[in-house]
Amino acid sequence: MRCAVIGYGAMHNFGWAHSAWIDHTPELELVAICDRDPERTAAANQDWPQVETYNSIAEMYGACDLDLVSIVTPHFTHCPLAVEALGAGKHVVVEKAMCLTVDEATQMVDAADAAGRTLAVHHNRRHDGNYRRIKQLVDEGAIGEVFHIELSIGSFGRFDHGWYSEKAKSGGSFYFWGPHAVDWILDLVGEPIAGVNGYFHKLLWPDVDMADQVRAIIRFEGGAVADVCHSRIAAHSKTLWRILGTRGAISDTGQGATSGYEHQISAPSGGALTLTRVDENGHNRTSEEVPYLECDWYTYWQEMADHLLHGGPVPVSGEFGRRVIGVFEAAERSSASGQTEQVPYE
Repeated sequence: MRCAVIGYGAMHNFGWAHSAWIDHTPELELVAICDRDPERTAAANQDWPQVETYNSIAEMYGACDLDLVSIVTPHFTHCPLAVEALGAGKHVVVEKAMCLTVDEATQMVDAADAAGRTLAVHHNRRHDGNYRRIKQLVDEGAIGEVFHIELSIGSFGRFDHGWYSEKAKSGGSFYFWGPHAVDWILDLVGEPIAGVNGYFHKLLWPDVDMADQVRAIIRFEGGAVADVCHSRIAAHSKTLWRILGTRGAISDTGQGATSGYEHQISAPSGGALTLTRVDENGHNRTSEEVPYLECDWYTYWQEMADHLLHGGPVPVSGEFGRRVIGVFEAAERSSASGQTEQVPYE
């Protein structure tokens, strides 16, 4: 499969990372990189001298026979670029967050359906070593039935992160770390969402047009509840993960979980989580440190190749990515209305 990366910006090294993951996958061939900035295509030429570079998408589409494009650009550009690529007959992988709104996500899903091409969202952080271990333990029933999840990240300081700090371009505070968090939770629980309650605070830094703290409480039809919070005004942080089940719990700081991300195609286990088990009467309680698994981020791309060439499942479909955006929108609506809001397309 002949592949191109659209966007080779310097922020977070994402363009290089996508190129490296594609190059690592035997069934995929990296043949082109496009960025409108000549300085960035010059950098791409240094990193990948065997690959053609372009400063115009139209020029690239005219010159290259491409099967798949990976879109690694700011959030507000994802929808138009994806719709254009799908219309040109390309399969598309789009970086997270998928887009800005559910309406945009639906445009992208509909464009893929109309073109008979695949739209996938790059939620490859499911391959973080700590999340892989958490997923394994939950699926094995190590803590019984999961009924409560807390996922929180916080610090104290003005949010100053380029275009991420502009709501019109990024989507808002939830769209920075939230795409990882909400995707993890939806993947972990695997049930329809019954409703979302949101709590947004805007208290400091008036020159930044985004909330200082965002929180979503997600209730699932089976009864499980997840509480996700991203704060820039947290003078005291919490544990990253706290998961409660009927026979135990998982606690994880996330310390060392993603060392090497964006600069390596994979990484060895970088830490451990705490697994607590109790018997059915609650009399016997044991705790142990369980090492993380390897961070195998490249696996996402192998799964993408297996889907396109051998009929395997899409690693993360456009429809699933739309659910993540739906949670963000519902949380913001709920914060304004003071009521539980629904997520469409459940």
